[in-house]
Amino acid sequence: MDIRALIIETLVLIILFTFVTLRAAKDPLNVVYDMPQKIIDRCADLGLIKERRKTADRKTVIRKTAASIVFALLFAAMLYFINGARSFIMGAVLSYIIWTVIDWYDCIVLDWIIFCHNPKMIIPGTEDLKDAYKDYGFHALGSLKGMLIGLPVAALTGFFVQLLTWISA
Repeated sequence: MDIRALIIETLVLIILFTFVTLRAAKDPLNVVYDMPQKIIDRCADLGLIKERRKTADRKTVIRKTAASIVFALLFAAMLYFINGARSFIMGAVLSYIIWTVIDWYDCIVLDWIIFCHNPKMIIPGTEDLKDAYKDYGFHALGSLKGMLIGLPVAALTGFFVQLLTWISA
């Protein structure tokens, strides 16, 4: 295992994740379903969004499952070709480390520091919900859920790394 490669891979993925997240969040309604339920409900009451869906509705689960499979494939390719991972365990452990670091970065930097304190994230008509916007517990719970979601993604990544090892043998 090459620690420098792991750090570089993680930093590159953090930069990409940040770019995609901040780009999507230019319009807070694009990320409204990643906000506390009070904000979602108010946006629905105001007619700003069509659906009053929960943050874990069927569409979201399908979208996140598809994204997780894509991430697992990308992690596996990256870990196999760049980091030299050649076993299920190495692929799973390294990908989970990367996943968890990005998850914590998302919670602490993007959610707690940037989004909770960025007036541009406050959707017109929800200005009185400042406590909901600054709900650190909501984001911490989301991070814990993200860590749990990372476990099957890491296992899938490990499987793909092992598959690449078998194919190339």
